[in-house]
Amino acid sequence: MTMPENAQEGPRGWATVTVGHVGSVRVGKQKSQGAQTGLHPTPYIRAANITPAGLELSDLLYMDFTPAERRTFDLRQGDVVLTEASGSAAQVGRAALWPNDAPACCFQNTVIRFRPHAVAPGYALIVFRHFATSGAFARTARGVGIQHLGVTRLTALPFPLPPLAEQDRIAGEVQARMDGIVEARALLTSALARVREQDREIVAAAARGRLMQENEPGGLSPAEPERPLATITLDGDQHSLFEGSRGEGVREPSEGAWTEPLPVGWRWVSVAEAGELKLGRQRSSGRKAGGSPMAYLRVANVQEDAITFDDLTSMDFTPAEQEAYAVRSGDILLNVGQSPELIGRPALLREDLGHLAFQNHLARFRPRPGIDGEYALLVFRHYLHSGVFRSVATWSTNLATLGLGRLAVLPFPLPPLESQIRIAAEARRRLEASRSQAEAISAALKRMPGLEAELLLAAVTGALVPQDFADEPATELLDRLGPVPGDTTLPVQGRTREPPDDEELTMNPSAIQDDDTVAAGGRLAASLRAAGRPLRLPELLARAGYDGSEIDDVELFYLALREELGNAVRVLGDASENALLESMPDAAG
Repeated sequence: MTMPENAQEGPRGWATVTVGHVGSVRVGKQKSQGAQTGLHPTPYIRAANITPAGLELSDLLYMDFTPAERRTFDLRQGDVVLTEASGSAAQVGRAALWPNDAPACCFQNTVIRFRPHAVAPGYALIVFRHFATSGAFARTARGVGIQHLGVTRLTALPFPLPPLAEQDRIAGEVQARMDGIVEARALLTSALARVREQDREIVAAAARGRLMQENEPGGLSPAEPERPLATITLDGDQHSLFEGSRGEGVREPSEGAWTEPLPVGWRWVSVAEAGELKLGRQRSSGRKAGGSPMAYLRVANVQEDAITFDDLTSMDFTPAEQEAYAVRSGDILLNVGQSPELIGRPALLREDLGHLAFQNHLARFRPRPGIDGEYALLVFRHYLHSGVFRSVATWSTNLATLGLGRLAVLPFPLPPLESQIRIAAEARRRLEASRSQAEAISAALKRMPGLEAELLLAAVTGALVPQDFADEPATELLDRLGPVPGDTTLPVQGRTREPPDDEELTMNPSAIQDDDTVAAGGRLAASLRAAGRPLRLPELLARAGYDGSEIDDVELFYLALREELGNAVRVLGDASENALLESMPDAAG
């Protein structure tokens, strides 16, 4: 095979060629309504089947592929499949190897198939993964809204080609080290989960009187379990009242945690007895502006034990409302309108920011005298993780609501104030240590992608395994194997001619030009003027001479549209996939 003029030497025995010189590239079949049913239903993969973790083939769809199309769009062991398009340029070009045990399958036009010729499949996958992690694919992708990799651009990318024997050594070493990275990531993820569970155990122990040692003040005593004084019905459910509740504290009889013995000096009260509860002010579009604007917190600002202030909005509060809905240091805010698993998520405001309110998907708990806010926060965090809040909330589809009435009558384990302060301090000490552990683990996890990128870079630059000068050089390999089968691409008016359906697509790099140059020239405005009326996007695409079944043509159309919008073409009505377009009057001629 004649080496391309732009071939460059890398490490000894290597050559830098193009993707099109080492394999054939083809985009999949265009999906169409008419092809959903037919005589030849065939499973096919789409971009969603190529995940960061590899191929996901449990949800294959079917489309009609004729026998000739099956030969053209089949997938074989050793093929590399890549995502052709994505809403994010960073996700374009996700790649995976097609395995030997995969079902007979074809592929859709959101997928590109690379079929290796002068390159080992495992090494080709490494190069494509390097293109993804290094940003080469992101820089190559083009498009408006949806980013496309494009067959022509992929085929022209420079490809670092080692000797074949070295390719195998590189692939084996990368696999071994990737296995190590995967194992490390799994261990770190497991460790992080254990730390999160440790946090839940700390807050549970604090709220149940089990955090301190038995011989410490406030520790667990062998007292008998409290016995219910009476049973009441709340919304059809039976609840038991306990001494100290004064008729308000209730619990579900099935909750074992509330039948355990309390330490000496503790008692059950209700949440309403422990603090003042208030629901936030309802948002109103009519109150967005006014004479008394006030910033307010919403659900997104209240995370577990953390309040953010970086995205506050304001609305009008009367002077009386400003006083009623103000939050101050020591207040606890709880999410009372949330997804079921997050309902009741609490956070304590530890600084007085002044002139700050809260909206009605939040409830404010203001501790009464004798109640330590840090301790109350621990109780609420325990109720969040143990499912207590979720068990008393009402659900609508995927949204849970924790009404103030249900929140107010929940039981609240109350130790003496001195014990509350001591428990809160010990819990905070343990939680801070736990947080340090979590931060260290999270930092290590964040380094994993960088380790992968460094490994792939070393692999494609000859720095991963030693060179063996007895290996057949890449240039001799290319000469020995000859051209890629089906290399019939010819330049046609500055672009490339697509081969017949039963041939593979490879590209002559000298025939490739920047797609943006093809898109120029007022082509769309001219088509609109010739039509004499506004046109929908699909009709304009066809009238302007673009092939709607080809990814590259559709991409060029949208590039042209981007250039001409506002200058020669304007949108009538809503800008959607079926937008109506017309030529601007001053663009004629």
